Amino acid sequence: MARLYLYIVIVGSLFLSVPNQTIASEFSDNTFLIAQLNAQNYNSNRLWNFLKSNNSSGIEIELDTLGEEVFLKGSNRNLTLVLEEIGLLVTEDDSRFVPIFLNFNGDVLILDSIINNSVISPQIFYLPQGEAWPTLDYLVQADRRFVFFIDGNYQNESRILHDLKSYSLKISANRLTSNSTILGNASNINRELLVVDNFDRLPTSAPLSREIRNLVPDYINYLLDNWKKFGKKPNFLFVGNNILRFDFIIDQLNSFSAIKGQVRTTGKNLEKVYWKNPDVLLTGGKFSFPYRGGEELILEPFAPGYEMTPNQVVVTTEMVVPENYSILAIPLNIADGMTGSFKFEGIVTNEINPSESFEGVSYSFSRDIDRGSVLRLPENANINLGQPETYGLPNSSFTVSCFVKFTDILEFGDNAILGNAESGYRRGMHLVLRSGRPYFGLWANDFMSDVILKNNIWYHLTWRYIIETGEQSIFLNGQFIGGSDGHPPYSGTSDLHVGSAISRGASLRGYIDNLYLWNRPLGNEEIIRLALDEEIELEQQKEPINLFSTNMGIGILILSTLIVGLVIFFLIRLARTKKDFQPQDTLVASYKNQIKLFGEFDAFNVEGEKITDLFTPKVKELFLFVLIYTLRDGIGAQNEDIDKNLWHGIESKKVANNRAVTLNKLRKILSQFNKVEIISNNGYLQLKTTAPFFCDFIEAFNLCQIPQGLNKKQLETFFQLVKKGRLLKRTNWEWLDEIRGFTGNQVIDNLLKLAAIYKKENKLKELEGVAQRILDYDDLNEEAIYLQIWALQKTNNSNLATFNFKSFVTKYEENMGESFNMNFEEFNEHYSEKF
Repeated sequence: MARLYLYIVIVGSLFLSVPNQTIASEFSDNTFLIAQLNAQNYNSNRLWNFLKSNNSSGIEIELDTLGEEVFLKGSNRNLTLVLEEIGLLVTEDDSRFVPIFLNFNGDVLILDSIINNSVISPQIFYLPQGEAWPTLDYLVQADRRFVFFIDGNYQNESRILHDLKSYSLKISANRLTSNSTILGNASNINRELLVVDNFDRLPTSAPLSREIRNLVPDYINYLLDNWKKFGKKPNFLFVGNNILRFDFIIDQLNSFSAIKGQVRTTGKNLEKVYWKNPDVLLTGGKFSFPYRGGEELILEPFAPGYEMTPNQVVVTTEMVVPENYSILAIPLNIADGMTGSFKFEGIVTNEINPSESFEGVSYSFSRDIDRGSVLRLPENANINLGQPETYGLPNSSFTVSCFVKFTDILEFGDNAILGNAESGYRRGMHLVLRSGRPYFGLWANDFMSDVILKNNIWYHLTWRYIIETGEQSIFLNGQFIGGSDGHPPYSGTSDLHVGSAISRGASLRGYIDNLYLWNRPLGNEEIIRLALDEEIELEQQKEPINLFSTNMGIGILILSTLIVGLVIFFLIRLARTKKDFQPQDTLVASYKNQIKLFGEFDAFNVEGEKITDLFTPKVKELFLFVLIYTLRDGIGAQNEDIDKNLWHGIESKKVANNRAVTLNKLRKILSQFNKVEIISNNGYLQLKTTAPFFCDFIEAFNLCQIPQGLNKKQLETFFQLVKKGRLLKRTNWEWLDEIRGFTGNQVIDNLLKLAAIYKKENKLKELEGVAQRILDYDDLNEEAIYLQIWALQKTNNSNLATFNFKSFVTKYEENMGESFNMNFEEFNEHYSEKF
């Protein structure tokens, strides 16, 4: 399926502060500072005046009980009186809305009774779980000015108090929130609101003091990082007794715009959405990300088992962002991406490639009363499935599943299901039972579940690896039984065996059936279907239809002839009437027939279909190695250099075969393009390309070879080529470092020249975009920081300009281990003389 691209554009100033006013937007678009109200500060006029004047504030109260009475903790002040005082906050301001958080231990029905009989009872709003929050405007207009949340060890259910854990994802600023807390429970990430506890205790570059505004970048960057990480804007910031010192924080946070939307499948939002963006952990189907002008934001959602339409969202300063947009998640065919299908019906054959043959020792076939024909693998029996590259497993997402029954589960040792004999970090694979527990091993890069299996029971096991998050997961009978994230990908090259693994003497000791492999992560629903033993239908090659042997074929032939005639007629007429027409000088008219290297690797065949996934890791590496070496000297890549860099450490007999197989695969893929080929010439591989084939890196490289340098038009063309991001983002090979460093220097030099032109022409939006792209290559580039600050000051965004400088200084000191030698004024004066 050809994939669609959605380009979202933003115009106007995105950085206008919103001082102390309620934003007409969804409830989850707003941020509130939450002050702790306690016995010590209850009589503070400064505190009450701040709460009255700041519409983005709320209250946290810790309570004590005595019989049927409830008091402010540590005092004899009755909760009824406290609520009367809080009620005054909305009497003088008809746009005021106040969130209230109660810490309470005891019978919640007592608390309910007191609040229901208070003066603010008619103005309380309650949202049943599962419903979406209304807008803040609606709540104010409906005179529902208060919302209560409750946390603590309490009994019974409340009809007016929202359980904080059920409505929000809660993180703490003074300690790290484990990613497994998020990844392990979809309901955590699907809660609409984000609570930041202990925000006033955030570890900063200097101790909390009266000069807290000097630490603005520390606080804002923490909020932005978590906004991006969880796809939720921070809604409630708990600042304890320090609310008066954090009065600046809401304006600063609101200076960033929100890119919002939903990822939907049939009739509902997805529960979990992963993102290829490295700074995003996981989101629910509803998401929000921060955005600031001058930068380009590329969002790439994915979910195992689905194809996204559009599969990429690009946000730039030149475009207008919709208020909300929808990404459609379309379920994949379960056979998509399948690289191995072994059903063991009396023969060992891979249905994906039936011509392959496999060798093994001591195995046999057995007739099982439940499953029919199955493979029997007693001790020391195994079957060689060949190289993992054949199945697209190395440096890739993958899934392995099978039915398995053990006759002798080892109490201390491994029952091997699939593995290899290779040792070394990330190179050895062992999908096994270890002491009876399902185990996902990639050599010192492992995860083991807590579930213990039993002998003589058929189980369905699935191992899933997701390269974008490093998540290793194990499923038993279709149900998730554990996993962890942050694991680097498998990179082994030695042959895989069914019934054997790294551990000495590890054998299956049982039976196996329906062993399947994919070079993609399966979705949870797909894994459940596998556990239910759903038959997988592989796509069969269809016989060509002879249209012209039927009346329909004749009709189509006549119609085609008429269409061709009309096209020729109009082309002749156009040539006569528009002889002077000249096409515009554009980079490329569409996504057809091109390969893109800036940003992430992407490939589109001559029909415009996205075929990036056809480039398995090793095929892609061979293509890029040949391309880059061809550009460097025009000769191409020597076979010896290819072998040394791409198949280092493999015996020479296998290397030549690996190279030949990979080259054959690459040539088959390149046949889908027009005017690009790999040719062999005296021990070298060379890439030959001519128009209409297009590659952004080749075009940019050729521009940089102009001896006299680039003029403005050429610089703008160069910027359009490189603006998608750094060369081969998230692709890492040692041999690539040199060309990537060279390219980065070329990009920075040329974009600084273009930025200087835009500064003289006072083109602020264009200048900010160029400066941000430079910072993507070098986040400590002082010239780019200056140009960004200069553009912000020109648009009266002095607060954000100061924030950008302080963020730069903080990053500089962290990376360089020394203080930056200029203050804000000195920095501006110094670089103003250079531009």
